[in-house]
Amino acid sequence: MIGNLRWQLAVAACVALVAACKPAAEHGSEPSSSGEDGALARVGPLGIYQSDVDLRLRDHHGGRNDEAARQMALDELVRLARFTQAALDAGLDDDPVVRAEFARILASRHRETTLNPKLKAAVAEPVAESRLREIYESTKSRYQSGEKRQVAVLWLNPKGNPERKKQFATKLAGAREWMLSQANLKNRPEEGFSVLAIDHSEHQASRYKGGVVGWLEVGSGHMDPWTRTVAEIAFSLGKPGEVSQVITRPDGLFLVRYMATQPAVLRPFEAVAGALQRTEKKRLREQATQEFEQAIQEQYPVDLATPSPSPTADRK
Repeated sequence: MIGNLRWQLAVAACVALVAACKPAAEHGSEPSSSGEDGALARVGPLGIYQSDVDLRLRDHHGGRNDEAARQMALDELVRLARFTQAALDAGLDDDPVVRAEFARILASRHRETTLNPKLKAAVAEPVAESRLREIYESTKSRYQSGEKRQVAVLWLNPKGNPERKKQFATKLAGAREWMLSQANLKNRPEEGFSVLAIDHSEHQASRYKGGVVGWLEVGSGHMDPWTRTVAEIAFSLGKPGEVSQVITRPDGLFLVRYMATQPAVLRPFEAVAGALQRTEKKRLREQATQEFEQAIQEQYPVDLATPSPSPTADRK
Protein backbone atom coordinates (compact mmCIF):
# COMPACT_ATOMS: atom_id res chain seq x y z
CA MET A 1 0.00 0.00 0.00
CA ILE A 2 2.82 2.38 0.91
CA GLY A 3 4.58 1.62 -2.37
CA ASN A 4 1.42 2.28 -4.35
CA LEU A 5 0.83 5.61 -2.56
CA ARG A 6 4.39 6.63 -3.24
CA TRP A 7 3.94 5.85 -6.91
CA GLN A 8 0.73 7.88 -7.01
CA LEU A 9 2.47 10.81 -5.39
CA ALA A 10 5.25 10.52 -7.93
CA VAL A 11 2.85 10.66 -10.83
CA ALA A 12 0.92 13.51 -9.26
CA ALA A 13 4.08 15.50 -8.69
CA CYS A 14 5.14 14.95 -12.30
CA VAL A 15 1.84 16.16 -13.67
CA ALA A 16 1.65 19.11 -11.34
CA LEU A 17 5.20 20.19 -12.00
CA VAL A 18 4.61 20.13 -15.74
CA ALA A 19 1.40 22.12 -15.34
CA ALA A 20 3.03 24.68 -13.04
CA CYS A 21 5.84 25.27 -15.50
CA LYS A 22 3.58 25.89 -18.52
CA PRO A 23 2.86 29.40 -19.74
CA ALA A 24 -0.78 30.35 -19.31
CA ALA A 25 -1.39 30.42 -23.08
CA GLU A 26 -0.63 26.71 -23.36
CA HIS A 27 -3.58 25.72 -21.17
CA GLY A 28 -6.08 26.86 -23.74
CA SER A 29 -8.28 28.64 -21.19
CA GLU A 30 -9.60 32.14 -21.04
CA PRO A 31 -8.64 34.20 -17.99
CA SER A 32 -11.04 33.78 -15.07
CA SER A 33 -11.64 35.35 -11.71
CA SER A 34 -9.22 32.85 -10.18
CA GLY A 35 -6.21 34.44 -11.84
CA GLU A 36 -4.94 36.24 -14.87
CA ASP A 37 -3.32 33.07 -16.21
CA GLY A 38 -6.69 31.33 -16.49
CA ALA A 39 -6.29 28.97 -13.52
CA LEU A 40 -9.60 27.73 -12.13
CA ALA A 41 -8.02 27.11 -8.75
CA ARG A 42 -4.62 27.14 -7.10
CA VAL A 43 -2.90 25.26 -4.31
CA GLY A 44 0.23 27.24 -3.64
CA PRO A 45 2.03 27.61 -6.97
CA LEU A 46 0.15 24.70 -8.54
CA GLY A 47 -2.58 25.79 -10.92
CA ILE A 48 -5.61 23.77 -12.08
CA TYR A 49 -6.85 24.71 -15.55
CA GLN A 50 -9.85 23.96 -17.71
CA SER A 51 -7.75 21.57 -19.80
CA ASP A 52 -7.03 19.58 -16.61
CA VAL A 53 -10.74 19.41 -15.80
CA ASP A 54 -11.56 18.35 -19.36
CA LEU A 55 -9.01 15.54 -19.15
CA ARG A 56 -10.37 14.45 -15.75
CA LEU A 57 -13.90 14.36 -17.11
CA ARG A 58 -12.80 12.27 -20.08
CA ASP A 59 -10.73 9.76 -18.13
CA HIS A 60 -12.72 9.44 -14.89
CA HIS A 61 -16.28 10.59 -15.55
CA GLY A 62 -17.15 9.00 -18.87
CA GLY A 63 -16.90 12.29 -20.75
CA ARG A 64 -19.73 13.94 -18.81
CA ASN A 65 -19.78 17.73 -18.98
CA ASP A 66 -22.64 18.79 -16.73
CA GLU A 67 -22.10 21.23 -13.88
CA ALA A 68 -22.10 18.52 -11.20
CA ALA A 69 -19.49 16.46 -13.03
CA ARG A 70 -17.30 19.53 -13.63
CA GLN A 71 -17.42 20.46 -9.96
CA MET A 72 -16.62 16.90 -8.92
CA ALA A 73 -13.65 16.79 -11.29
CA LEU A 74 -12.39 20.13 -9.99
CA ASP A 75 -12.71 18.96 -6.37
CA GLU A 76 -10.76 15.81 -7.19
CA LEU A 77 -8.02 17.83 -8.84
CA VAL A 78 -7.82 20.20 -5.88
CA ARG A 79 -7.43 17.22 -3.54
CA LEU A 80 -4.72 15.80 -5.78
CA ALA A 81 -2.95 19.16 -5.94
CA ARG A 82 -2.91 19.37 -2.13
CA PHE A 83 -1.24 15.96 -1.87
CA THR A 84 1.12 16.96 -4.65
CA GLN A 85 2.13 20.17 -2.90
CA ALA A 86 2.63 18.23 0.34
CA ALA A 87 4.90 15.81 -1.53
CA LEU A 88 6.85 18.70 -3.05
CA ASP A 89 7.23 20.38 0.34
CA ALA A 90 8.57 17.05 1.64
CA GLY A 91 11.28 17.12 -1.04
CA LEU A 92 9.91 14.14 -2.97
CA ASP A 93 10.46 15.91 -6.26
CA ASP A 94 14.10 14.83 -5.90
CA ASP A 95 13.20 11.26 -4.98
CA PRO A 96 14.63 8.73 -7.50
CA VAL A 97 11.20 7.08 -7.82
CA VAL A 98 9.67 10.42 -8.78
CA ARG A 99 12.48 11.23 -11.20
CA ALA A 100 12.15 7.81 -12.83
CA GLU A 101 8.37 8.14 -13.14
CA PHE A 102 8.69 11.70 -14.41
CA ALA A 103 11.12 10.55 -17.10
CA ARG A 104 8.85 7.65 -18.08
CA ILE A 105 5.77 9.87 -18.38
CA LEU A 106 7.52 12.52 -20.43
CA ALA A 107 9.21 9.99 -22.73
CA SER A 108 5.95 8.12 -23.24
CA ARG A 109 4.01 11.30 -23.95
CA HIS A 110 6.68 12.50 -26.36
CA ARG A 111 6.40 9.25 -28.31
CA GLU A 112 2.61 9.57 -28.37
CA THR A 113 2.65 13.12 -29.70
CA THR A 114 5.68 12.91 -31.99
CA LEU A 115 6.25 9.30 -33.08
CA ASN A 116 2.67 8.05 -33.31
CA PRO A 117 1.66 10.59 -35.98
CA LYS A 118 4.72 9.54 -37.99
CA LEU A 119 3.71 5.89 -37.69
CA LYS A 120 0.18 6.67 -38.86
CA ALA A 121 1.47 8.74 -41.76
CA ALA A 122 3.87 5.96 -42.79
CA VAL A 123 1.02 3.52 -43.37
CA ALA A 124 -1.83 5.89 -44.14
CA GLU A 125 -1.92 4.88 -47.81
CA PRO A 126 -1.78 1.34 -49.24
CA VAL A 127 1.62 0.34 -50.56
CA ALA A 128 1.65 0.71 -54.33
CA GLU A 129 1.25 -2.50 -56.31
CA SER A 130 4.44 -1.74 -58.23
CA ARG A 131 6.35 -1.73 -54.95
CA LEU A 132 4.70 -4.95 -53.82
CA ARG A 133 5.61 -6.63 -57.11
CA GLU A 134 9.19 -5.45 -56.70
CA ILE A 135 9.31 -7.03 -53.23
CA TYR A 136 7.69 -10.19 -54.58
CA GLU A 137 10.30 -10.57 -57.31
CA SER A 138 13.18 -10.01 -54.89
CA THR A 139 11.84 -12.53 -52.34
CA LYS A 140 10.23 -15.02 -54.71
CA SER A 141 12.07 -17.96 -53.12
CA ARG A 142 9.95 -17.51 -49.99
CA TYR A 143 6.86 -18.39 -51.97
CA GLN A 144 8.41 -21.31 -53.82
CA SER A 145 7.75 -24.77 -52.44
CA GLY A 146 10.29 -27.33 -53.55
CA GLU A 147 9.58 -30.57 -55.33
CA LYS A 148 8.17 -33.27 -53.04
CA ARG A 149 8.62 -36.98 -53.50
CA GLN A 150 6.65 -39.81 -51.97
CA VAL A 151 9.10 -42.35 -50.64
CA ALA A 152 9.22 -45.90 -49.33
CA VAL A 153 12.20 -47.36 -47.49
CA LEU A 154 13.61 -50.61 -46.21
CA TRP A 155 16.06 -49.99 -43.38
CA LEU A 156 18.20 -52.26 -41.26
CA ASN A 157 20.62 -51.12 -38.59
CA PRO A 158 23.66 -53.33 -37.83
CA LYS A 159 24.62 -51.06 -34.90
CA GLY A 160 28.30 -51.20 -35.76
CA ASN A 161 28.49 -55.00 -36.06
CA PRO A 162 30.50 -55.79 -39.26
CA GLU A 163 29.07 -59.29 -39.59
CA ARG A 164 25.49 -58.09 -39.28
CA LYS A 165 26.28 -55.33 -41.77
CA LYS A 166 27.26 -57.93 -44.39
CA GLN A 167 24.18 -60.02 -43.65
CA PHE A 168 21.89 -57.01 -43.91
CA ALA A 169 23.49 -55.87 -47.16
CA THR A 170 22.87 -59.32 -48.65
CA LYS A 171 19.32 -59.39 -47.31
CA LEU A 172 18.38 -56.00 -48.78
CA ALA A 173 20.08 -56.78 -52.09
CA GLY A 174 17.99 -59.95 -52.30
CA ALA A 175 14.83 -57.99 -51.52
CA ARG A 176 15.66 -55.56 -54.31
CA GLU A 177 16.18 -58.31 -56.86
CA TRP A 178 12.98 -60.06 -55.85
CA MET A 179 10.94 -56.84 -56.13
CA LEU A 180 12.34 -56.06 -59.58
CA SER A 181 11.51 -59.58 -60.70
CA GLN A 182 7.87 -59.16 -59.78
CA ALA A 183 6.29 -57.32 -62.69
CA ASN A 184 3.13 -56.47 -60.74
CA LEU A 185 5.14 -54.85 -57.94
CA LYS A 186 7.81 -53.34 -60.17
CA ASN A 187 5.22 -51.52 -62.26
CA ARG A 188 3.18 -50.26 -59.32
CA PRO A 189 5.31 -47.67 -57.51
CA GLU A 190 2.33 -46.57 -55.41
CA GLU A 191 2.60 -49.83 -53.43
CA GLY A 192 6.01 -49.00 -52.06
CA PHE A 193 7.76 -52.18 -51.04
CA SER A 194 4.53 -54.03 -50.27
CA VAL A 195 5.03 -57.13 -48.10
CA LEU A 196 8.83 -56.84 -48.19
CA ALA A 197 8.79 -54.16 -45.50
CA ILE A 198 7.55 -56.50 -42.79
CA ASP A 199 10.61 -58.79 -42.96
CA HIS A 200 13.21 -56.40 -44.38
CA SER A 201 12.84 -53.20 -42.35
CA GLU A 202 13.30 -52.10 -38.75
CA HIS A 203 11.60 -48.75 -39.30
CA GLN A 204 8.53 -49.20 -37.15
CA ALA A 205 6.52 -46.26 -38.48
CA SER A 206 6.53 -47.61 -42.05
CA ARG A 207 7.18 -51.34 -41.60
CA TYR A 208 3.53 -52.38 -41.83
CA LYS A 209 2.63 -49.80 -44.50
CA GLY A 210 4.72 -51.11 -47.37
CA GLY A 211 7.71 -49.10 -46.14
CA VAL A 212 5.99 -45.81 -47.08
CA VAL A 213 7.39 -42.88 -45.06
CA GLY A 214 5.41 -40.19 -46.89
CA TRP A 215 6.24 -37.03 -48.85
CA LEU A 216 9.71 -35.57 -48.47
CA GLU A 217 11.21 -32.32 -49.70
CA VAL A 218 14.93 -32.10 -50.17
CA GLY A 219 16.57 -29.32 -48.20
CA SER A 220 13.74 -29.05 -45.67
CA GLY A 221 15.03 -27.75 -42.36
CA HIS A 222 12.57 -29.82 -40.32
CA MET A 223 14.05 -33.26 -40.96
CA ASP A 224 15.86 -35.45 -38.49
CA PRO A 225 19.15 -37.00 -39.75
CA TRP A 226 17.51 -40.34 -40.63
CA THR A 227 14.77 -38.71 -42.73
CA ARG A 228 17.30 -36.40 -44.36
CA THR A 229 19.32 -39.44 -45.47
CA VAL A 230 16.21 -41.04 -46.97
CA ALA A 231 15.32 -37.80 -48.80
CA GLU A 232 18.82 -37.41 -50.22
CA ILE A 233 18.71 -40.95 -51.61
CA ALA A 234 15.20 -40.49 -53.00
CA PHE A 235 16.14 -37.27 -54.80
CA SER A 236 19.12 -38.99 -56.40
CA LEU A 237 16.72 -41.29 -58.29
CA GLY A 238 15.48 -40.48 -61.76
CA LYS A 239 11.80 -41.30 -62.07
CA PRO A 240 8.85 -42.67 -60.06
CA GLY A 241 9.11 -46.40 -59.47
CA GLU A 242 12.91 -46.42 -59.44
CA VAL A 243 14.66 -48.22 -56.57
CA SER A 244 18.07 -47.29 -55.20
CA GLN A 245 20.95 -49.63 -54.70
CA VAL A 246 21.57 -50.73 -51.11
CA ILE A 247 23.07 -47.61 -49.53
CA THR A 248 25.24 -47.84 -46.43
CA ARG A 249 25.31 -44.85 -44.11
CA PRO A 250 26.51 -44.44 -40.50
CA ASP A 251 22.96 -44.93 -39.20
CA GLY A 252 22.24 -48.11 -41.16
CA LEU A 253 21.56 -49.67 -44.54
CA PHE A 254 18.88 -48.18 -46.80
CA LEU A 255 16.90 -49.35 -49.80
CA VAL A 256 14.75 -46.45 -51.06
CA ARG A 257 11.96 -46.38 -53.61
CA TYR A 258 10.82 -43.22 -55.36
CA MET A 259 7.03 -43.63 -55.56
CA ALA A 260 5.52 -40.36 -56.87
CA THR A 261 6.23 -36.67 -57.26
CA GLN A 262 4.67 -33.29 -56.60
CA PRO A 263 6.37 -30.58 -58.69
CA ALA A 264 7.67 -27.37 -57.21
CA VAL A 265 4.97 -24.70 -56.92
CA LEU A 266 5.36 -20.93 -56.94
CA ARG A 267 2.52 -19.09 -55.19
CA PRO A 268 1.39 -16.31 -57.55
CA PHE A 269 1.65 -12.65 -56.64
CA GLU A 270 -2.11 -12.33 -56.25
CA ALA A 271 -2.11 -15.03 -53.56
CA VAL A 272 0.48 -13.27 -51.41
CA ALA A 273 -0.26 -9.60 -52.12
CA GLY A 274 -2.14 -9.19 -48.84
CA ALA A 275 0.74 -10.65 -46.82
CA LEU A 276 3.21 -8.48 -48.73
CA GLN A 277 1.11 -5.40 -47.94
CA ARG A 278 1.12 -6.20 -44.20
CA THR A 279 4.83 -7.01 -44.14
CA GLU A 280 5.79 -3.82 -45.97
CA LYS A 281 3.65 -1.66 -43.70
CA LYS A 282 5.28 -3.29 -40.70
CA ARG A 283 8.69 -2.50 -42.19
CA LEU A 284 7.68 1.13 -42.76
CA ARG A 285 6.56 1.46 -39.15
CA GLU A 286 9.79 -0.07 -37.90
CA GLN A 287 11.77 2.27 -40.16
CA ALA A 288 9.91 5.31 -38.84
CA THR A 289 10.56 4.18 -35.27
CA GLN A 290 14.24 3.63 -35.98
CA GLU A 291 14.58 7.06 -37.58
CA PHE A 292 12.81 8.64 -34.60
CA GLU A 293 15.15 6.92 -32.14
CA GLN A 294 18.21 7.83 -34.22
CA ALA A 295 17.19 11.50 -34.37
CA ILE A 296 16.81 11.59 -30.59
CA GLN A 297 20.23 10.00 -30.10
CA GLU A 298 21.89 12.48 -32.44
CA GLN A 299 20.15 15.51 -30.94
CA TYR A 300 20.90 14.56 -27.35
CA PRO A 301 24.38 13.06 -26.95
CA VAL A 302 25.30 11.50 -23.62
CA ASP A 303 27.99 13.07 -21.46
CA LEU A 304 29.16 10.34 -19.10
CA ALA A 305 30.92 11.42 -15.92
CA THR A 306 34.40 10.06 -15.36
CA PRO A 307 34.31 7.92 -12.21
CA SER A 308 36.60 9.08 -9.44
CA PRO A 309 39.33 6.63 -8.46
CA SER A 310 38.48 4.67 -5.34
CA PRO A 311 40.55 5.18 -2.16
CA THR A 312 41.66 1.55 -2.43
CA ALA A 313 43.04 2.15 -5.92
CA ASP A 314 45.00 5.18 -4.66
CA ARG A 315 46.70 3.13 -2.00
CA LYS A 316 47.94 0.49 -4.48
